[in-house]
Amino acid sequence: MARKTHQIKKWLPCPLWDFAGLQNWLNEQARAGYALEKWPGFWFIGRVIFREDPSAVHARYCLDPIQEHFGIAKLREQEAGYRELGWHYVDKIQNYYAIYRCDDPQAPDLYTDLESLSWAMKKQVRIACLRLLFWLVWAAVLFQDEWPRLLHEREAVVMELILHSDVLIPLYAILLILILNALFHGINTLRGVRRIRARLRRGEQPIPRPRRYPEPLRNLVDWSLLGALVLYLGCLGLSGTMRTKTLSGPEEWAFPHVTLEEVLPAGATFQDYVHQEVLPSDTFDCSWLAPEQYDVAQGGMVRVGDAVQQETRLYQESVQTLSPTLAQGIYRGKVAARHNALEQFRRICNADTSTSNPDGLNAADFTQEEELSVPGLDGLTRFTYRNLDQSAANTVYIGWEDNRVFVLRCSGAVDSEAALDLLVQRLAED
Repeated sequence: MARKTHQIKKWLPCPLWDFAGLQNWLNEQARAGYALEKWPGFWFIGRVIFREDPSAVHARYCLDPIQEHFGIAKLREQEAGYRELGWHYVDKIQNYYAIYRCDDPQAPDLYTDLESLSWAMKKQVRIACLRLLFWLVWAAVLFQDEWPRLLHEREAVVMELILHSDVLIPLYAILLILILNALFHGINTLRGVRRIRARLRRGEQPIPRPRRYPEPLRNLVDWSLLGALVLYLGCLGLSGTMRTKTLSGPEEWAFPHVTLEEVLPAGATFQDYVHQEVLPSDTFDCSWLAPEQYDVAQGGMVRVGDAVQQETRLYQESVQTLSPTLAQGIYRGKVAARHNALEQFRRICNADTSTSNPDGLNAADFTQEEELSVPGLDGLTRFTYRNLDQSAANTVYIGWEDNRVFVLRCSGAVDSEAALDLLVQRLAED
C-alpha cells in the first residue's frame, strides 16, 4: 500500500523576485524531505504548499526566467528539452520563474553560463516595469475624480474632509497606505530584479536577500487594512453615525439662528408652507471634526399691506467645529463653492443675451460678490442675485466666527440686513 503523504504549507521567507533566495530555499526544503507540491497563483498570501517526500533529499530545484508574457508557450517548448536533461517542470512563480526539479545528481544545471541567464532575466525587468506602471495607473484611476479637485478646488476638498471626517479620513488614509504599499513593493521589485541582472552581466552569482518574510507581511498589511475599513464602515452603519437626523422644526434648532417671523417687515402677514412638501427637511449631521452641522429652512407666502403675496424663504446652515482653524477651512470652502456657482451662472447668462437677458445687461450688473467687515465676525462674504428688472434680490451671507460657520440665504420679503444683524448678535451671546 502506498504511503499517504501530508501537505505542509510554509511561509515564504524571501521576495518573489529574489532568484537566488527562492532557489536556495526550495533546495533547503528538499534536503529536509519536503517536495514542492504547488505554488499558489493569483491569491498568493505568502504560503507555499509542500508534501512530505523522502526522495526529495536527493532532488535539486532550479528556476528558469519565463520569457513569454504568460509563460505558457515558452514552457511547453522548453519542457521537452529540459526533460531530456533530467529536469521536469513542477510549477511557476507567477510570471517570473518556472520551477524545475531534477532527481539525478549527475545532471547538469539548467544554466551554466551566467551571461545567458542575464539575457533571460531581461524579461523579468520588463515585467517589473509593467507591474510598477500598473500600480501607478491604478492609483491615478482610483483618484481620477480627486486629482482635478485637488488642483482647482482645494478649498472644497478640505471642507468635505472636515464635514465628513469620520468616513473620509479613515477611507482616504487606508487607500493611501494601500497605494504606497503597492508602489513601494513595485519599486523594490524593479530594483531587485535589475540588481540581479546587473550581477549576472558582471559574471557574478546573485546574492540571496535577507529572509524577512516580505510577501506574508505585505499581504497581512493589505488584508488587515481592508478588513479594518469594512469593519469600521459596518460599525458606522450599525451605530447610525452615517444616517442624517431629521428635525421637526425650529424647536430643535439648538444653534444661534433667526426665524422667518422675526425678519419680516412690520405688519406683514405670513402663511407658511407645508414644510415637507416645498422645503428641504431640516437636518442635523455630525463628524469627528465638526460635531454640529445644521441645515434648516423656512418659507411661505408673505403679504405686506395691499401688495401681492410674495414667495419668501429663509435658509440657514450652521457648522460648529473643534477649532477656529477648521472653521476657517469650512468658511473658505463654502465661499469658494458659492463663488464657482456664481461664475457659472454669469457665464450662462452672458452666453445668451437674446433670451435670458433681453435688455443686454451683463451678468455682473445683477450678481455681486463682496467681502464685508462686521464687528464680531472673523470673516463675512455676501453674494447678491437680483432680478433683471432690479426689483428684488436674493442674498446669501457666509460668515465665520471663532469655531462656527454660518450660511444665511434670504429671499422675497426678508430684510436680509436685519436678519444678519440679529444673527451676529445671537452669535455673540452664544
